[in-house]
Amino acid sequence: MTGGHGRDRDTTTSTRDAGITLVELIVSMGIFTVLVAVVMGGVVMMSRSTVRADVTVTANDGLRTAFQRLDRQVRYAEAVNFPGDGAQGRRYVEFRVSATVSATGRATCTQWRWDPTAGTLDRRSWEDCVGVAVPAFGTVVSDVQPPADGVTANYPFQLLKATEDNPRQRLVVRLRAGDSTLGNPVEQRTVFVARNSSTGSLTNSDTSTPGVSDIPVCMAGGRP
Repeated sequence: MTGGHGRDRDTTTSTRDAGITLVELIVSMGIFTVLVAVVMGGVVMMSRSTVRADVTVTANDGLRTAFQRLDRQVRYAEAVNFPGDGAQGRRYVEFRVSATVSATGRATCTQWRWDPTAGTLDRRSWEDCVGVAVPAFGTVVSDVQPPADGVTANYPFQLLKATEDNPRQRLVVRLRAGDSTLGNPVEQRTVFVARNSSTGSLTNSDTSTPGVSDIPVCMAGGRP
């Protein structure tokens, strides 16, 4: 009897020490791999969603800042130039605030420029006087994209002339911004009214060349 019990204990111990088979190991590894793939896929999707949300917020903030600055500046302008084309496909607009309404008490010129190569919206301002040193542009908005329809003729600036029905010049600004690789860009369009302009503003006439102001609003400075 004693010997029999000893053999039973040896058999049980041997079964426990045998471990798992190769098939069981492969199946376990397969299940673990699938679980890791599912978890990592969820993490990647969450990361992409977070990045896309951050980019959208940044684009919205940039456009909001640009439109707020434009609103403060254009509303006091006495004349707005018809937008022009600069080097390397850049498109710009400029306007002048007279000394009587300028915050500094001196006439001020401002240029806004869209650079399609760099994907930026830039601006610069200077006092409209003889011998002035025109400053370099500073970037206001990054990741500015071309229009979705591909038509850049009036993008992103368009001047609406002052008429008898609408006696103030109006600047239309349309901007589309965001990371093109992530999709879901942000687009805004606003009309700014130059309250000190009129049908008699120097830049309101374009009889010589349609779409080009007969008299530039700012004599100092160069064209971007």
